[in-house]
Amino acid sequence: MACHGTDGKAEGVGLSLYGRTSQDLTDTLLAYKSGKKTGTIMDQHAKGYSDDELKRIALYFSQIK
Repeated sequence: MACHGTDGKAEGVGLSLYGRTSQDLTDTLLAYKSGKKTGTIMDQHAKGYSDDELKRIALYFSQIK
């Protein structure tokens, strides 16, 4: 939450998740997990979750209003 904010609205250098679709977030997280996308820490975090868990995380952030 330090990077993306507790409500998905990043303050500072983190990327905001707010307003992104579940599919977009899922695709991004799975790309980090597979190594197709690299980052400073997200690729490492994503590898610690199952694909289903990443989909549920994406769904959660896509539903924040």
